[in-house]
Amino acid sequence: MDELPILDRARLELITRGNAALADEFLGVLFVEAEELLARLGADIAGSDRLAVSGGAHTLKGMATELGAQRLRAAAAALEAQPQHGQWPHLLEKIKASLAELRVHLGDRD
Repeated sequence: MDELPILDRARLELITRGNAALADEFLGVLFVEAEELLARLGADIAGSDRLAVSGGAHTLKGMATELGAQRLRAAAAALEAQPQHGQWPHLLEKIKASLAELRVHLGDRD
């Protein structure tokens, strides 16, 4: 996963047509939505709800894919595909780390 770029800027520029304000808006929404999904995923993991974990990870993967957040996408995809409950907490931590890494890469957005 570390070999992937943190952010595919070409993808982000494609979907925003080079509009920096729109890119900032989209990324801001990603961060807000991702934090909400992470909270839900934590509860779903605690409850061993495979369907909810897979669904939440799938949603996060889709958002990350759309904006070009490559490492976040890969981390979410790994959780989505993991059938073993014992691996879920570790994979959730990878998602959190990828999200934090994206924040730092973009200049500590709130």
